[in-house]
Amino acid sequence: MLIQNPKRPLWSVNHVDLARVHIQVGREGSGNITEGQSLPDGYLLFMPLTHAEAHSANGVALDDVSMAILGPRCDFCLASRIEHDWCSIFIPTLELDRRRDPEEASSDSEEMTCRVTRLDRQLANQYRASVVELMAIAAKYPRFESSLASTVAAAELRELSTEILGQPQAGDVHLVGRRKVPRREIIRRSHELLEAQSGGHVGIADLAAATGVSERTLRTAFKEHYGVGPVRYLQLRILHRVRRALREADPEEANVTGVLFQHGEWQIGRFAARYRRLFGELPSETLRARRPIVQVPAA
Repeated sequence: MLIQNPKRPLWSVNHVDLARVHIQVGREGSGNITEGQSLPDGYLLFMPLTHAEAHSANGVALDDVSMAILGPRCDFCLASRIEHDWCSIFIPTLELDRRRDPEEASSDSEEMTCRVTRLDRQLANQYRASVVELMAIAAKYPRFESSLASTVAAAELRELSTEILGQPQAGDVHLVGRRKVPRREIIRRSHELLEAQSGGHVGIADLAAATGVSERTLRTAFKEHYGVGPVRYLQLRILHRVRRALREADPEEANVTGVLFQHGEWQIGRFAARYRRLFGELPSETLRARRPIVQVPAA
């Protein structure tokens, strides 16, 4: 996850488990770009609770009645430009299969996708209200998760989720103008280059050459997929890599300048300003406040 545009020093995730249904509600004081692969044994239903219009899922813009549905083992990118709250429900595939018509069983290709569906407003409001109310009840009553009431609530959520999974997919976003390389392929080739050159410098021209598109098309693809252009995306990657390196370094042996040079950064003052805007502290402060590494004794 790459954070961007931080507004508040607040990031939290609360969760509750109800009879194999896992609910999360998050509050993030910044925008972010979260990439990964979903779990292999279930579906994740993700919905913004605030600032939905600033979100996208695999390049598809969301709104206040949109939901991103992550099938098993699918590659996903959830992006938001500003601070926001969100909620999600994870339901094991086996739990859903018990309630679905066998003729409606998902194909392998469907399960590998992250798709966006737009619900009717009543269904969207019902989903949000159910999640928020359940989280509030679980926080107020510690015994709720082990009660019969939680089993009933989980069954209702599974029924609601099954209805949502049956909703049609929203129209996909397409790049402006003609293109020979699909956006998904542009992003995939970009990732391959970034991973292959993880210890070196990668510029916009390198990405355009690796993906086989013009820099203009590259910028459009990144804006649609991540919500930011490739220049900003590369800056965020380097900022997070440097922060990780500073947190792992020994302040008695390492210095900020050396770490920056190792990551291809030579404009120390400008980088420090960008770093402070993003993380709320200078690189030198991160180095001095590094977390101690706990040595686990051999058995």
